[in-house]
Amino acid sequence: MKMNIFKSLLKAAGALFFPVCLTMSSCSEDIDESNLYTFTGETIEDFLVNNDTAFSNFNYILKRAGYDRILSSYGSGSQQYYTCFAPNNAAVERYIDSLYNDKESKIEHNGMTENSIEGLSDSLCADITLFHILGTKKLTTDMNASGVRTLLGRTVTTTTRADGLTVLNEVAAIIMRDYEVENGVVHVIDHVIPRSNKTIVRELQLDTARFSIFYKALEATGLINELDAVNKELKAEKPAPVSGYYTPTECKVGFTVFAETDAVFAKNGIHTFDDLVEKAKEWYGKSASGDKRTETEGWYDYYRNNGITVSTGNDYTKETNVLNMFMRYHILKAAVSKDILALDHNTVTGYGYNGDVYDYYETMLPKTLMKTWKVKKENKIYINRYVENNTLTDGVETLGSDGMHRLIYKGCKIQTDSLIAPLNGYIYPIDDILLYNSQVPMGVLNERIRIDALTMLPEICTNGFRGMHTDELTVLNGGKGAGRVRFPVDYFDNVKVYNGNNTQIDMNIIAKTGDSNYSLYRGDSFQGMGIFDFAIKLPPVPDGLYELRINLDCMMHGTMLQYYLGETPDISSMQPLDIPLDMRIPQNDFNDPRVVDMGCVDIYADPDAKEDRGLESDRVMRTHKYMRAPLCIWRQNDNSIVSRFKLHQLRRILDTRDLKQQDYWLRLKTVLDDGNKERKFQIDYVEFVPVNVAQNDRYLEDMY
Repeated sequence: MKMNIFKSLLKAAGALFFPVCLTMSSCSEDIDESNLYTFTGETIEDFLVNNDTAFSNFNYILKRAGYDRILSSYGSGSQQYYTCFAPNNAAVERYIDSLYNDKESKIEHNGMTENSIEGLSDSLCADITLFHILGTKKLTTDMNASGVRTLLGRTVTTTTRADGLTVLNEVAAIIMRDYEVENGVVHVIDHVIPRSNKTIVRELQLDTARFSIFYKALEATGLINELDAVNKELKAEKPAPVSGYYTPTECKVGFTVFAETDAVFAKNGIHTFDDLVEKAKEWYGKSASGDKRTETEGWYDYYRNNGITVSTGNDYTKETNVLNMFMRYHILKAAVSKDILALDHNTVTGYGYNGDVYDYYETMLPKTLMKTWKVKKENKIYINRYVENNTLTDGVETLGSDGMHRLIYKGCKIQTDSLIAPLNGYIYPIDDILLYNSQVPMGVLNERIRIDALTMLPEICTNGFRGMHTDELTVLNGGKGAGRVRFPVDYFDNVKVYNGNNTQIDMNIIAKTGDSNYSLYRGDSFQGMGIFDFAIKLPPVPDGLYELRINLDCMMHGTMLQYYLGETPDISSMQPLDIPLDMRIPQNDFNDPRVVDMGCVDIYADPDAKEDRGLESDRVMRTHKYMRAPLCIWRQNDNSIVSRFKLHQLRRILDTRDLKQQDYWLRLKTVLDDGNKERKFQIDYVEFVPVNVAQNDRYLEDMY
């Protein structure tokens, strides 16, 4: 057993210390490799117990949350590793006092019964625990400016102080680093990692130096009342526990706000609240009236189609008021952390692709989308960046010549390094005025809109599951291996289940670092199994004639399912889309009759297909309403699997129809009557492709 080196070193509150053997190279014992099943060294929990005089408070919190057992686990082969940021006793005592005396908390004393460690609630113990543990091993050399993702699903920033110490969230300094133990690594910190107990509204209210005009507009519109929710009540019967699955017991509610600072407003001639009101009249006053073709009026299809009149009066609380409209377009009903704003995983950089990633989010301005675009070469994320003829090309396996892709608007750059992380979401300062103007529906969104199914479900982002890896999920699952989440059927506002727990609603999690992922768009997917029958709300797109496409995942344990489309989740409004779709296609058998019938050939094996990169066979497939998978998707850590060249995924053109800027619900129903409850469905992504893009008379839709 290691020496108890901290009994004398950590008695002083927040004392700095630097044991020579505990810097970059740990003085931990060597592991006995002659018998990997024999435990010979400390675990994280052993370390805390052996140094009880320094860490008894934190260990008490771990025990209350049930994570002491997890951090004492060890094994071999598929060993789960952790990173623990361990605050010393003095740090915990200071934090408890600050929680109890916090005047900003939504709940008096943050729900504490007394100003002591025993006064912490169980939920506070769980939150503190999960904010100090990572589901993977990270030395300080593995940490960078993008921060580290905790098991609470929130990112902790990491910076280097002038004295060389790594600091978490600008407060908690790592005073002893990289102490390697049998099941991971411990970093001792001098403060509990701080996170805000304030709501989005309160954070903006207090930051008058930057957001005085934005906050006054938020207050005047009454939107401060809509940004106050914290938790959603779950009433449905909990799914039965299944090995390899984690089931959440709570559903948090969150928001994301993109906010102009006073300085950004000033650059645009806005110096007061009244200035902003007048500008809002210019920006939105004609958005729903007049001739849409002029590009200066009538571009807001949803309001125009429904005869809704835009108000320019001074009742800013009306949803149709121009100021209210302006503010609503800045808010998402999802807490989207910076690492998933445009999630970059399983993305090919090659075959002519630059590796840029996009995503689309529904805003609180009714039936509108915004686009987030991560420009890979800049490592910056923009909102509503507009490039002419995006997703079109004048070549094969190329994004196209520079001349056809003129940059019309660089987009609002999101200041991800300046984000504020309140209790119920995120606030991102932006560097330009964010508008839903004619350029958005008629330009930015006039492209192939490929939207990940998981961004259609705000609860996935808010509760930290988007971008999560299987090793992180395993920790949440009590240390039991888990690669999927199984949700209660009432977890999602955008999902309507018709037959209770006969439909199993799941999510496929990204494989842990170093493992081969599934060949999925962004590495995760919305899926499930059972005798399923449910509908999912599709994102609203601008008026137009579209090809509606969905991924077809080939899997022997798949099923045959029927798709329906309706304007409401009312089952009587649903109309069938084409014939039932068979998912039970072998992933690598191009000779399967179903594959031959759709015109799909092996690009590598067929000389003609290899010559034109499958372009002619693509045309044949389209006549059968099929397409290959996008060329941008590959299996992380296995570059031999690029989806376009395999049968792991195909695309199915479900329909070509006029869509209005309104809600549509896509229903999925199994049509196999064999009683097999293990057959899967999967929605990885959905594509809305304007016909003028899919069947452009000048350019090709690109392969990416």
